[in-house]
Amino acid sequence: MKHTPVTAAVLSFLASALCAQNNPSMLYTTSATEQTLSGSGGTVLQTLRPNEVIQYDVFPCPLFSAEKWGPRTVYDTMGGDDNADGFIFNPLRFGAIDALVDMPSPVGGPASQRTVFWSPSVAMGTNISGGPGLRPGDTGRIVYNTSGFGVVEYFLRVEDLQIALGLPPTPVVLDIDAIAADPSMGVYFSLNNNLPVATICGLTFVQDGDVLVIPAAAITWTPDFRVAAVVPGSVEMVYPEAVMDVFVTNANVANHLGVCQTQVIDVEGLEIDTQVPVFFAPGCTGTVTVRPTLIFTARSLRGCSVLTTNFGGQIWGSSCGLLGTSCGSGPTLGNQVGLLPPSASTGVSSYMNAIALTRTTPYVLEPQQHVVPLGFPAVIDMNSPGGVNFVFAAISPPTVAPCAPFPNLLFPDVYVLSWVWSTFTGPGFTTFATPPVNINAKVVFQAGTFVGPNLVLSTPATVEW
Repeated sequence: MKHTPVTAAVLSFLASALCAQNNPSMLYTTSATEQTLSGSGGTVLQTLRPNEVIQYDVFPCPLFSAEKWGPRTVYDTMGGDDNADGFIFNPLRFGAIDALVDMPSPVGGPASQRTVFWSPSVAMGTNISGGPGLRPGDTGRIVYNTSGFGVVEYFLRVEDLQIALGLPPTPVVLDIDAIAADPSMGVYFSLNNNLPVATICGLTFVQDGDVLVIPAAAITWTPDFRVAAVVPGSVEMVYPEAVMDVFVTNANVANHLGVCQTQVIDVEGLEIDTQVPVFFAPGCTGTVTVRPTLIFTARSLRGCSVLTTNFGGQIWGSSCGLLGTSCGSGPTLGNQVGLLPPSASTGVSSYMNAIALTRTTPYVLEPQQHVVPLGFPAVIDMNSPGGVNFVFAAISPPTVAPCAPFPNLLFPDVYVLSWVWSTFTGPGFTTFATPPVNINAKVVFQAGTFVGPNLVLSTPATVEW
C-alpha cells in the first residue's frame, strides 16, 4: 500500500479545520481526586485524579464541565512497566502531575498527550525508559525513538535548572512546581523548595511562592524548542513571594470555604497570557527584560480558582465569567472550572496543581477495571468527538507496547498494529465490552473516528488479564 507523507503544511491546514470546531482549552490537574460537573455520561471518565490531566474549554462560553484529557491509562501504555512489577497498570505513576507546559512545535501541528510536557511529584520508574527517568525536578514527556519505546524526552532537566540557579548539577535537590515558557521570553518557573541560590543578582534565598525566569538569551534551544543548555547563574527573580501575595490580595478571591485569601503559600501553576501585551522592566543588573502577564494558581486557592498578575492581581476569566468567586460572594465552588462541588455551600478541596493553555480535543478510553480476572470481559468507557467509532485491540508485550506514527489531529500514534478484536460504538460518552478472556494477556485498545473530513485516533488504553 502506498503511503502519502503528511507534511507540516497539511497538518497545519487540518489543525485549523479541527480547531474551528473546538475552543481554546485549559489543561490542568487537581491536587486531590475530584469529579466532573457533567458526570461524563455516568462513565469512569467522571473521576479526575491528581496523576491525570483535565481539559476545560474556556473560550467562548463553555458548558462549564471539565473532562478527562490525559487519563492515567494513556501514561501507563506509553510508559509501560516502569517499576518492573509485572503490570503495565501503575495507579500511583507520577504521584501527581505537578507542572504542565505546552511548547508550540516549530513545524506546526496540534497538541497531544505525546507533545505536552509535565513534571511528576514522584519519580517515574526507569525499568523501561532507563535512567535518569522523569524525576520531580524534570519537565519531560514520554516518546519513542531509536532507543526504543517509553523513552523520556526532556523539556528541562533538573540538572540544567540547578545550573541556571548557580547550583552544582548534582546531587539533585530541586523540585519544580510550576512552569511556563516561550522561546522569545524564556522559562518562567516556581520551585517547591526554600533555599539559597546564586542568581544573576547574587546570593538569593528562593521561596516556593517566588516566580523566577531563565531568560531566553541564557538558553540554548534545540530545534524543537527544548532546553539544551543554560548559562550558569542566569536566573532572575520575576516576582518574589511577597509580591505574589499582593497579587492574591488584590484579586479579592475567596477559597472553597468563602474565606478571602491574602497569600499564595506556594505557587502551583503558571501560564503566559498571550492575550495581554507584555511590559519591560529593568532587572537588578540594569538590563531591561520582558515581563509577560502571568496566569497562576496557588496552594491557597482551594476551590480551583485561577488568578492573573494583570492590573496588579485579578481573578482570571473571560466574558463567560471569572474562574473564582470574589470575597463576600460565597465560596469558590469549582464549578467555574467544570468540577462538581461537594455541596451548594462548600467548594472542592483541591487547588489546581498545574495549568497549560493549548488547543486540543478529548478523545479518550479508560477501562472500568485495568486488571481483569480470567474468564471476564473488559468493559471500557470512551469519550469521542465523532459519530461512529471503530475500536480495535491488539496483544501487548509484557514490558511496553509498540506503536507507529499516524499523523492526525489528536493522538499521533497508532498502537494497534495488528489487531485481534474490533467493534463499533456510537458518539460521545459510550461503553463497550469485549468477550470473556480466558488466557493471561495484556491487550491495548484504541479507537478511530472522523471529525468532519479528518480521521483522528483516541488515546490508547491497556487491559491486563
